[in-house]
Amino acid sequence: MQTATLVKRLQAIDSASVADVMTAMGLDAQVLAPSLKPLSAETCSFAGVAVCARGAEAPKGETLPTFALDDAVHEGSIVVIETGGCELGAIIGDNMATSMVRSGAKAFIIDGGVRDADALRGGETPVYCRYASSVSAHRFWKYTSVGEAITMPGIWSDVRIEPGDLMRGDADGIAIVPKAHAETIIEHAERLQQVDEDIKAAMLAGKTREEATRGSDRLKGVKPLTTTAQAPSE
Repeated sequence: MQTATLVKRLQAIDSASVADVMTAMGLDAQVLAPSLKPLSAETCSFAGVAVCARGAEAPKGETLPTFALDDAVHEGSIVVIETGGCELGAIIGDNMATSMVRSGAKAFIIDGGVRDADALRGGETPVYCRYASSVSAHRFWKYTSVGEAITMPGIWSDVRIEPGDLMRGDADGIAIVPKAHAETIIEHAERLQQVDEDIKAAMLAGKTREEATRGSDRLKGVKPLTTTAQAPSE
């Protein structure tokens, strides 16, 4: 199935349904950490395809200009930047974001800082980050890769994101849908969301939650990808 069709279907599903299905499949490390917060609660919903970048403080070896990331963005991109925990200032600002939005970026996820926060907050494109700063980090922090797999902090464990993975973000958080299993995950999540809507309708009609849920089999047909998939240790 074409990626654009899958993204459109994913946009209609809440991140909670997607996360429940992936957990049932044994894909436990697919939801980003709550430390990545939207600048605007009103502008936090998105679905799209991951475009990955990584950088480091005082990197050893070859570095890339910031324009390399602009050039990698295409229609429907979700720009995801692994900063290595940088606390030295902003990784992107309004002009960088404007450039990438013109190329088709639908959201920005930065494990670090941004600046021009008021302008970014006032735009229509969701921006998730850890903090805002008036200082640019680029005197000390440089891009080291664009278009390669990255690792971002997750709610249970670190999340590996491959270029081309699908992403769904909303007020509950951000779920990463591996491209290899995207169609299966979306199909199950669509069914799960409908089941939960039916349960709510039954409760509004007078049933208790126990009565409404009984027999619903919310995750019917969802199977673990491997028999060794384990939930995170407590």
